[in-house]
Amino acid sequence: MFDENVQIKKLYASVFNKKQNEMKVKHIIRMLALLVAGAGLTSCTDWMYDDRSGCEHGLWLSFKYDYNLQRADLIDHVGSIGVFVYDEEGRYVTSFVQPDMHQSEPYRMYFDLPEGRYRFIALADQHEYEDLEAEPSGMYLSEAPKPGDRMEDFSVMLKHVHVGDDWAIVDREVNPLDTLWYAISEQSVYVPSDRYAYDTLSLVRDTKSISISLREIDHPERMDVDDYTFSISHRNLIMNCNPSRADMVADLTASVAVYAPYMKWNTSDDSSSRAGAGRTAHADFMTSRLYDDDDNEAKLTIRHRESDRTVIEADLCNLIGQLRNYDETQRYTLQEFLDRGYDFRLTFFLKGGEWQYTDVSIGILGWSKRIQNVSLD
Repeated sequence: MFDENVQIKKLYASVFNKKQNEMKVKHIIRMLALLVAGAGLTSCTDWMYDDRSGCEHGLWLSFKYDYNLQRADLIDHVGSIGVFVYDEEGRYVTSFVQPDMHQSEPYRMYFDLPEGRYRFIALADQHEYEDLEAEPSGMYLSEAPKPGDRMEDFSVMLKHVHVGDDWAIVDREVNPLDTLWYAISEQSVYVPSDRYAYDTLSLVRDTKSISISLREIDHPERMDVDDYTFSISHRNLIMNCNPSRADMVADLTASVAVYAPYMKWNTSDDSSSRAGAGRTAHADFMTSRLYDDDDNEAKLTIRHRESDRTVIEADLCNLIGQLRNYDETQRYTLQEFLDRGYDFRLTFFLKGGEWQYTDVSIGILGWSKRIQNVSLD
């Protein structure tokens, strides 16, 4: 079991060689920008170039983000995007980056590619490139591919600090994770030499926002967030490209990622609203993709500091998944529901320090369901 109190101390006692890591890995969008800058753009490869006479060839690649519970295209959430290009044999060829997606409406990029068949891996960020440059570091890291590298070699890793043989604390530097989307083309697209080709990639949001609240039924006035430790553990530290599934899959040989909340606070009830007003403890997390896998359970753990007792230990995916059939017109599998959703809220109610029930909700849609603890066994 991961002991947060012990391991957090190890985290701050350990020496994390950032310079060495930064030589090996760069923030994904920054890395792509450097690759493109080094390639030398021509008027045909410059997607901001208006006069395309003599350039009536190559590929126009469009993007959409409608794989969500709203079932609407929310592509305007994306700030910047980078694309890795692979040939029909799945070997890396080149890269392109759009540093500000809002200047490329209707959200597409032009690639000056020679005749051939190609597949793509796209990674998108919520921020524009200039905003990323102002940030001290990014949380998602990837090694720059080299010519000839296979699609299977591509991976994305969370910045982390190892604290044991099988544990790694996600190093977020007191900030929430960057919001990351990805897309992998399911089939190759043919680019002719004498006319344009067109294709569309559908983005999937990787990053999840999980808000935890804690309430004591008998003595709500005694609740204090500082009396508890909160953590989420899941083996999703590294995601590898799986071309046959056109998906990013968890590397089950990697260490278990341990997430600490990036924000914790208390709120007080309005004392005039009802008798016995008290407080609620809150802890906000951002995690990478959640996987529905019996052998790779995403676990939420809440411990009482003074007694060193675990008050909540929950299968996070199963708990969130209780909402997946809330909309009776849609029948989602658990994995599809986890991938489409991104703003999950869970309120736990304790009685005498024992977990009684949970309210699970999705803030943006107003979906909510109360679940008794015994119903989860």
